[in-house]
Amino acid sequence: MEKKETLQFIDKQIELEKKIIELVEDNTSKLGNVFVKDLLLGIAQDSKKHATLLKSLRKAVEGPTPFISVSERDKIADGIKEHIELEAHAVKAYGELVEKSDNEQVRTIAAMIREDEIRHHKLLHDLHKAIIEPETLTEDMIWDMIWKDSPWHGSPGG
Repeated sequence: MEKKETLQFIDKQIELEKKIIELVEDNTSKLGNVFVKDLLLGIAQDSKKHATLLKSLRKAVEGPTPFISVSERDKIADGIKEHIELEAHAVKAYGELVEKSDNEQVRTIAAMIREDEIRHHKLLHDLHKAIIEPETLTEDMIWDMIWKDSPWHGSPGG
């Protein structure tokens, strides 16, 4: 798919996600059943997330993403590491709730949340591996880019 087509597709999907959000909000505004209302609003929240991700994707398709500095990478890496640990704890906790609860609504919601947490956990691992590591711009990389092809390698006359 060409860049122009990709951007058009992304724009179309953003509009679709917005329509889903509006539909759910309209349909739940006066709904008395809190359980059904919150399930539908949870789906709308996912649509908000999808729209946000699509907007980020659009920016990435339009042009190069900025490099991440070493200090930014380290801070993000530490945060992601802690987040991964918290997600793992959440997966375990919701799994126990699904197994132990005798309430069908509790099991349904806990299972849905657990599946989200599993996806989050994997996404965080993938994010670290696919984005943070390759996009970290180190000082060594900068010097290599500057002097690698220079005939003088930083000194007069070589």
